[in-house]
Parts: sequence; C-alpha cells; structure tokens
Amino acid sequence: MGKRLIRFVSALLVAALCTGLGSLAAEPDTKDILRVGLFYGSSALPGANLENSVGSGYRFGWYDDDLTFHQLGSSTETQISVVKTQNVTLSGGNYVDGTGSVTVGCYHLQLPTAYASFEEAQAAASGLTDGFAAWIEGTYYVRQGAYTTKAEAQAAQSALGLSDAAVAGTSGYAVTVVVTKTGRPIFQFDGGQGYSLGIQPGLEEGGETATWFKGYRYYGGFQYRRSGGDLTVINIVDVEDYVKGVLPYEMNNAWPLEALKAQAVCARTYAAAISSSHASAGFDVCNNTHCQMYQGLNLANERTDQAVEETAGEYVRYEGELAVTYYSASDGGATEYVGNIWNSSEDLPHLQGVIDPYEADLADQISQYNWTVTVTKDKIAQVLREKGYNCGDIVDAYVSEVSETGNPKTTTFVDDNGKSWSFGPESLRIWFGLRSNRFTLGGGTGSYYVNGTSEALSSVSGAYAVNGDGAVSAITGAPYVATASGTDRLGTSSASSSESGVTFTGSGYGHNVGMSQQGARAMALQGMDYVDILTFYFTGVEIG
Repeated sequence: MGKRLIRFVSALLVAALCTGLGSLAAEPDTKDILRVGLFYGSSALPGANLENSVGSGYRFGWYDDDLTFHQLGSSTETQISVVKTQNVTLSGGNYVDGTGSVTVGCYHLQLPTAYASFEEAQAAASGLTDGFAAWIEGTYYVRQGAYTTKAEAQAAQSALGLSDAAVAGTSGYAVTVVVTKTGRPIFQFDGGQGYSLGIQPGLEEGGETATWFKGYRYYGGFQYRRSGGDLTVINIVDVEDYVKGVLPYEMNNAWPLEALKAQAVCARTYAAAISSSHASAGFDVCNNTHCQMYQGLNLANERTDQAVEETAGEYVRYEGELAVTYYSASDGGATEYVGNIWNSSEDLPHLQGVIDPYEADLADQISQYNWTVTVTKDKIAQVLREKGYNCGDIVDAYVSEVSETGNPKTTTFVDDNGKSWSFGPESLRIWFGLRSNRFTLGGGTGSYYVNGTSEALSSVSGAYAVNGDGAVSAITGAPYVATASGTDRLGTSSASSSESGVTFTGSGYGHNVGMSQQGARAMALQGMDYVDILTFYFTGVEIG
C-alpha cells in the first residue's frame, strides 16, 4: 500500500475516533451490486440461452429495488432458454423470429385451479403431457403446451380431454423458460409492468456459480425485462465480480500487477460515477465502450483477479466526491484537460492535462505509437458541409491554439472566401479517424513567433498585446497582426502541408483524458505502485 493511501485511510480512522462513527454515515455514492446491460435496445433478443459452467440448476424469481432476489421456483436443468411469449423458433441454436426447426408457441391451456406455491403447481403439472407451472401477476397456475394458434390450442384441449381448461395467451411483459433446443416450457412468468423475471444460477443460495451466455461466462444472476417486444438481458452482479469482468478486456492481463491494480480502481470508480447513465433502460452500465468493456470471465486470470481483490472497495475521490476516472490506451506524451476535449457542464478539476515522461519508454513496443493521417481538402470541405457549415473550397488549415501540455486546443480551417471555422481536437479525431488528440498539422509545431525573432510561444493563451492606444489586452482565438503588406495571421508553423491535403502528425491512441494505460504500464515497470499511477494522472485525488 502506497504512503499516500496509508495517510488517507489513517485520516479517516482519526476522524471516526474523534467524531464518532455515526457522524461519518452518509448516503452511499457507490453500489455493492450492479445491473449490467448485455443486450438491449436494437440488440434485444427474442430468446436467450443459459448454461451452467460452475454450479447446477437455476432458481426463478424477481429482483426488488434493492436487487434482493425473491425466489418463486426452480429447475434442475443445466441448459435453459428464456423466450418472449410470442411465437419463436429455434434456428442455429438460438430462438429467433421466423422459421426454424422447433417452435415455441404463445398459446396455452390453463387449468382453473390457483395454487399457493410453486411446489403445488409443479406437482399438479407433472400429471400432464406438457404441463408447467406459471406465475401470473402473483398467482401460480398450471398451464399445458405451447401452441402457435388459438385453434391449435382448442384442438389440443379436445384431444387431451381438458374440458375445464381455458385457452390462455400472455401479455407483452411475459416470458417463458424452456429447455434449450426444445419447445418444452418449464416455467412461465408474467409480472405485468411491475416485475421482471430474475434467474439465479445454482440451486443453493450463496453457492459459487458461473454461467455461459452468448459465448461468455458470467458471475451473478440475470434479469429479463420486456415491454411488448424482445428481451432486454441484464447481468445482476457484485461490483467486484463486475470489475473482474472488465479488467482483462480493458488492459492486457499479462501486464505488471500495479498497472492492473490502477486499472481495477479506475474501472470500479468509473462504473460508480456513471451508474445512472442507463437508468431509463433499467440498468446501471452497459457492457461496451460506451461505458466499459465487460465480457465476463473468459480472459480473467490469477493476476487480474489478484489486482481486483487487492484493491477491493477502493475508489478515486476528489475532495471526498467520486472522481470521473476516464482512461485511454496511450497519451502520446501528454494527457489533456477534459474541458479542451469535451464540452462538459461539470467541473472536473481532477482531469487536468499532465506531461507524461513515462510512456515514451515503451514507444517502440506500442503499435503505431507515432502516426500520420492525410485528409484531402475536398474531404474536409465535404465533412464541414455535412455538419452544417456553409464553406467553399478549403485553402488552409492550421493549429490556432495549443494547450499547456502541447496538444492542439483548436484547429482552424479557412476556405477560398476567407471564412474560417475552428474546432476542438475531439471533433477532428472522430470526423477524420485520427488515432489520438495529440497531433500537429503539416509537420508543424503549432508555435507562434514573437516580434519576428526565433522566440516562440506554444500557445497564445496567457499572452498579451499592446494596441495603438497603449492598452494591454489578452490575445484570444486566432490572432492577426498588422504588417507592411497588410493584416496577416500571427506567424504559425502549422500550415497545411500540400495544395491538396492536410497531414495530421501525431502520437498515442485515444481521447487523451485521464489515465494512460500504456503510461500506467511504464510507471509500474519503473517500480511505482498503483497509488503513484493514479495520483499522477488524476490531479489532487485520494485513493481509499
């Protein structure tokens, strides 16, 4: 444990002794359990298969607002699938809309008796050919079969002699659990608008489990939300197990332990800081780069698990509040202040730009660490027009302002009508496929020359000029000066490199905000610990 961390924890202990533990109690800003969206929106599924990897069988029920699981039933099957209660078919091992080898129909025969428990309903269902227990808005029933049409269900009713049964459909919230690769239901759940099916792998509460889903193994349970269409599939997982499923997908699992620990704390803190980003969809974070890559246990190993376990419960905080711990693959020599990358209404003073002297140690090991991208002026004009700018032909491009860490703060394009437009680096990175936000144009340095001498400023930020009346004012934007031949832009060496194209020359990979993963690796190789790494990249923070 680093010295800074020891001091921080010690300070908390002293505060607890002096003021009493009760005074430290506050509304928690972190969660012990996370809801991770696996498939949702346009990726929602007609059916979702599960297979036990560690542990056996499943418990069916629902999760309350505190994510406490309430059991309704169970199955000893090791391979099950949850499907929407519309007609779906089995095709290529998955349940889909359309044609397939096996069909799960959405009409059933429901017996009139209501039951007080799953066990009673299950016992009654066992006397039928294809009977199963169903929990319909708080009441257990027995249903028979899965028919594709009402007429088919009525024909089965007559053939089976179930004169007291009623043909039953389902609501747009209902789901059916079937034995995988068959059309045989084993449980049906319809909680209306208020409840969604939850599944806990393993028949014993507290037992170790891991479950295959879509080629990946996951800890925890699953929730299936539905409102008239396909299934939103959510992994309900302990936060530390979540971090174990993020870490090896965001950082190489063979890297030094201290770098992995820094990434683990970053991932845990970031998830906590953004945990309301998908609230409207019913979960906390998603499983892709919109939040963080999370794909379970496939790439986890002893080192990544160790990194998570040795930092368990630790978060990055700035003045007591959760920090937003952005990170990117490589900063190319310097990170950047968040306000120069994204227009954020939040005040995030811990996300300052820092000069990074460590990453260069690994430059020859990092693929495409130094890069160039040439974009034609016609392409630039086309993109600007698509973005709503009424520009002519582009005739010039230059870095018009450089940040304190030497990154481009604004880049200006000029057309043949003399109009100009300036943009931050993140827009250009996205529009033109640049590898990072650390670049120059046409091989220049982005410097401004002072009084015609060789002295140069990397930025006009903080520079002042004296006007004809003797008044002193700060220089802003893309400055112009009066010369013998008229008004001209203040001298800069970042002009475009050719008549037809603009060449971006840069280093690193990513958005350049927060921690550099390659820099963390380099620092760890130099013997620094994860606290050293995090407090270097995040200004004024504490880890604890």
